Amino acid sequence: MSNFEEKSKRYGKSWRSFIRDWIMLFLLIALVVIFSITLSTFRTSDNLMNILRQTAFTAIIAMGEFFVILIGQMDMSISSTIGMVSIFFAGFVVKMGIPIWIAIILVLLMSALAGLINGILVVYGKMPSFIATLVTMNIIKGINYLYSRGLPISGLPDGFNFLGSGYIGIVPFPVILMFIVAIILFIITAHTAVGRSLYAVGGNLEASKLSGINVVFISILAFIFSGVLSGVGALGLTAKTLSGNVSLGENLLFDVMTIVVLGGTSLTGGRGRIFGVVIGALFLQVISNAMVLMGINTYWQWVVKGVILIIVVLIDSNTKREIITTSQKAKIASIEEK
Repeated sequence: MSNFEEKSKRYGKSWRSFIRDWIMLFLLIALVVIFSITLSTFRTSDNLMNILRQTAFTAIIAMGEFFVILIGQMDMSISSTIGMVSIFFAGFVVKMGIPIWIAIILVLLMSALAGLINGILVVYGKMPSFIATLVTMNIIKGINYLYSRGLPISGLPDGFNFLGSGYIGIVPFPVILMFIVAIILFIITAHTAVGRSLYAVGGNLEASKLSGINVVFISILAFIFSGVLSGVGALGLTAKTLSGNVSLGENLLFDVMTIVVLGGTSLTGGRGRIFGVVIGALFLQVISNAMVLMGINTYWQWVVKGVILIIVVLIDSNTKREIITTSQKAKIASIEEK
């Protein structure tokens, strides 16, 4: 094979990889342009800021789920964790008179504990993550209802509303928080040994063990990340209404899963980017916002989201199959050369 042919193949692969990694960004930009042209109410500055604000806390929760999916697992308990953080935080502050900052620390520790338990069940209990987190989802949900009796707890201080609805200048504070969290997590995933280990565990568990990676620690850490970031998102959502509610996260699980996959994270693990999750969250929120502005029935919105998830999962499956096939061909070629 000539040098020119080798370079052509290499550049071709890099372009295909680039397009695959950033296609959602291109589609997001295209959607924003199309809706801005066709919907006069969409392109207003207030609406665009509203899209960003509505995206923020869902994106933060999705970033937590990203870590679990990155290692090839799944966390179904995030909806109950969100409800737990919301109702217990309100109970600590309103009923028990605990200062807000101490209450925040307490509920984040609770959400970390929920993640730790999930990780232990999966790693040490050898339970499939879908089953383990489904079980903890129901246990936590039961505890939430026993504590609250199914009733919301209102009366949080007005100043706490800043976390969910405040502004710094013209920029909503939740948007600033979302990007701060994304930048911190990007640094962790892209520039630390922990980040590299997360990708390694998701890409090839056995090879990770052989290379000396503490697979147990990394796997449990991924679930703790999911729990803590669900807690952060729950606090923001609670701040919007100034009341704790056990059902706060009940409709978020599907959206969170869709966002993570839309962002380019492989369901089989080992591939994905934090900023891809942010792009996926914006993409889904732009579609939801446009459908609301067009007066489309909520039930049809569920249908559209479901179709989007099916398409993205099919693309992910085909991409994974293509990668495996290419790897197999490379190994065969290497053997033939020897």
